Amino acid sequence: MLYSMGMPSIWVKDIPPDLHQRLKEAAAHDRRSLSKEIIALLEAALTSRSPALPPPIEGAFPLTDEWLEQAIAEGRERQLVSE
Repeated sequence: MLYSMGMPSIWVKDIPPDLHQRLKEAAAHDRRSLSKEIIALLEAALTSRSPALPPPIEGAFPLTDEWLEQAIAEGRERQLVSE
């Protein structure tokens, strides 16, 4: 079996006809092949993405299941007392 050692390829199925037409028009406007236009659009979309979320803030103590269950129980007790 013969394999290509070139760039990876992606096949996109079921492109809506309207989107396909707009891609072709954009490629013609930018004087690119359809493939090059799609690559340019993907690069632009991925470059303009917002950065990843910052790391979580370290709390004063770990939130364990036991701590959460106790906090919920205490909250219920306070609610019953105030009613």
